[in-house]
Amino acid sequence: MDLFQIARDLISRESTTGHEEPVAAYLEEALTRMGLAVQSQPVSKGRRNILAGPERPSVIFCTHMDTVPPYLPLSEDDRFLHGRGACDTKGIIACMLECGSRLLAEGKRDFGYLFVVGEEVDNAGAKAANRIVRGKYLIVGEPTENKVAVGHKGVLGVRVKVKGIPCHSAYPDQGDSAVHRLLFCLSRLLSADFGRSDLLGPFTVNIGQIHGGVAPNVLAPSAEATVTVRVVGDMPRVERTLEQCFHEPQGSSLDPRIELETYTRMVPPPLERVEGFPETIVSFGTDIPFLADVGKPILFGPGSILDAHTSQEKIAKKAMLEAVEAYGVMARKLMSRG
Repeated sequence: MDLFQIARDLISRESTTGHEEPVAAYLEEALTRMGLAVQSQPVSKGRRNILAGPERPSVIFCTHMDTVPPYLPLSEDDRFLHGRGACDTKGIIACMLECGSRLLAEGKRDFGYLFVVGEEVDNAGAKAANRIVRGKYLIVGEPTENKVAVGHKGVLGVRVKVKGIPCHSAYPDQGDSAVHRLLFCLSRLLSADFGRSDLLGPFTVNIGQIHGGVAPNVLAPSAEATVTVRVVGDMPRVERTLEQCFHEPQGSSLDPRIELETYTRMVPPPLERVEGFPETIVSFGTDIPFLADVGKPILFGPGSILDAHTSQEKIAKKAMLEAVEAYGVMARKLMSRG
């Protein structure tokens, strides 16, 4: 197999979330050429996970096929491959395929593959795979700079919806601004304490989107925001703390004009160590919390998360070559654990 050509082929195929089929079809063909038994697992209309290898293998190589938008075309120089998905995670897929080809050449077949859809949005592929895929160890590929991540933060994503009473802005006593109420609560949110972990470090909060109002001279009848907390401790405590930010002033219950909708909830997962590998902690989320029944998770891959989701996304060719070797060493160690 040609490691860099596989990566080029994958990056050249647009696969933003919901449109993963071009990559799924490519991987189905590539894995079949490797001599592996390949299956498709339907996830939603026109979308599928790709599974390959024996049932219940010792090691499963796993990552996601989807990328964030917008699509960025492939480009290349002596050191890097550039384009959407270069490090998150098409370059990683190429490394996993090349590693598997080498393992097969050595006569080792106690491994398989799981490539899923939807990681960047709702983890739909991982949730579907968790119902049917089983192995012993699950090597999940994400850009960790070729270090084994021994911890990653959880995520609590909440959509906040506020109802107001519109009126002329010259007479604010006749109405109730949803925007003002939302901003008051969000200011409390930004000063709240969601905990700290010796392993994972401090929590972080991001107010990613705010919408509301109809005109500059009208008190807003509605407003909403999306909030993301990177969770480092007890999830129920985090949820209680967040809800308290939206209580009525001096009150002990949620403001009746406010609705909280949880759209993602990812508890910080326990991760496996692999002897002989440098270790790190990462703040980003992965599919791992939704693959709890598949196998014991190891999080490892080439590339930097600081390049992912940016307009300059890239992966170093040298890091990819190192990752192929590292995945092989890791797989052999895990297979030998029995």
